[in-house]
Amino acid sequence: MVEGFAISCLFHAVTVQAQQDPTAPLGWQKKTSATIISTPRLPQLQSVICDQSRCRATLNGQTLTVGRYIEGYRVSQINDNSVIVTRNQKQWQLSLFIANIKQ
Repeated sequence: MVEGFAISCLFHAVTVQAQQDPTAPLGWQKKTSATIISTPRLPQLQSVICDQSRCRATLNGQTLTVGRYIEGYRVSQINDNSVIVTRNQKQWQLSLFIANIKQ
């Protein structure tokens, strides 16, 4: 009978966990991890190829046409040297060249 009680106490001792660290300073609370919401980085425009019927753009190494998606962004428009991508009713214009080139 005593042996069964001792074994029962051992099983209960294993499942008990401290609610708080007993060695922590008084009033100290463990920091909770903050949830980080991140949006995907904008795709990088690498090239634009236009022929008589349509234009294609290379973004992050993928050749895409209007209406295709890359990393959550939709290719809305492709021009000779820029691409417009949209996500969540916001749009970004990606250009091949920097607009303010100094000579």
